Amino acid sequence: MKILLQHARTRLYFRGLGDWTANPFEAFDFQHSRRATDFAHQNGLSGVQIAVRFFDSPCDEVFPLTAAYATESAAQTASV
Repeated sequence: MKILLQHARTRLYFRGLGDWTANPFEAFDFQHSRRATDFAHQNGLSGVQIAVRFFDSPCDEVFPLTAAYATESAAQTASV
């Protein structure tokens, strides 16, 4: 299983800052949804969603990131 960031409009996957790919197997694997959410917020990525890619599945399970969730996640991380 891979935890990816996907641009909601273009459906491209995050590979690196300023670098996006259509291939989910070339995308950066955050390994945990919290890491993906925190990264998106800390780097000002908007319009992204978490895409969970299972190796034996041709499609993703997608979870949109809302601005409120990203802000809450960052606040919880800062208080630790």
